[in-house]
Amino acid sequence: MSEPVFSDIRIEWDWVKPQIEQILSEQPELTYRPEDVYASCINGSAKLVTLDKNKFAVIEVITDPFTYKKSLNIWVAGVTEDGKSGNTVLSYTGFFEKVARELDCSYLECSTSKVSLGRLYSSVGMSLKLQTYVKDLGEA
Repeated sequence: MSEPVFSDIRIEWDWVKPQIEQILSEQPELTYRPEDVYASCINGSAKLVTLDKNKFAVIEVITDPFTYKKSLNIWVAGVTEDGKSGNTVLSYTGFFEKVARELDCSYLECSTSKVSLGRLYSSVGMSLKLQTYVKDLGEA
């Protein structure tokens, strides 16, 4: 199995952008634009990780404003039709954990707006916007 690599968004944009557009069309509650992802990679606040020119993730380090602990956030991840297999981005959790530790992060996290159980909130008229999943990596 190949390992993910850090890549230049300018070089990979032609195949990454349509995947981001697809994600945004499936999850209209997400408020960023593909150009926001591009700009974040260009200005260095996010990094593009690719695998075999058909799987990608955009990662960023975020800091909790209260504890000052850092998390490596998998902001957006996608796969082309050619890249669909049993190996998703989550198959590479070890890679992301290693990067998180190298960046002194205490957590690895990702968010999704996909629907899950939430009857209590739904019953009072609330709707799911975002869920965040976090893995504690121990003290950084």
